[in-house]
Amino acid sequence: MHIVGYARNGMLVQIDLIRSAAAASISRQPHLLTLAAEALTRITLRKPEQIIEYDMGHDIGYDFVVKTVASHAVFYAKLVKDSTYTRFVKNVKPLTSTYLTLQLRQSADGSSYLLEEARIGHSVPPRPGSLEENDLSRPYWAEHAYIFDNPPVQPQTLTKECPY
Repeated sequence: MHIVGYARNGMLVQIDLIRSAAAASISRQPHLLTLAAEALTRITLRKPEQIIEYDMGHDIGYDFVVKTVASHAVFYAKLVKDSTYTRFVKNVKPLTSTYLTLQLRQSADGSSYLLEEARIGHSVPPRPGSLEENDLSRPYWAEHAYIFDNPPVQPQTLTKECPY
């Protein structure tokens, strides 16, 4: 485990830099770790699971999830080592954002938190078809998509038809 930092109320926050979803995000945008440490100093952690949208007060990077319109080139594919389809859009530019979203889970003994996900931009619901899917997933992802920036996808899963 790697120490990210401490929350405003002194709670230790760590990350698994090998197996967590946050690790994948941080490998693409390493400054997320610094941003998370900075934001945590202003956040009080109390709940067992928390999703926090924090306004950093200045542009911190690009949000690669965008609202789509009918004229956009939308397609679906499964990322390598993933069993859930992701909705992608081509030829769209990301928007700058001042928001950092952190997903945290308290340890079993309550002494610390694990940073499970970090992203630039507002919180987004889980993808349809994932184990975490909720009532907001399908409506949200029917109108939003990740900007396709050549992540490794499973070629046989590419489709323009909505798989869910």
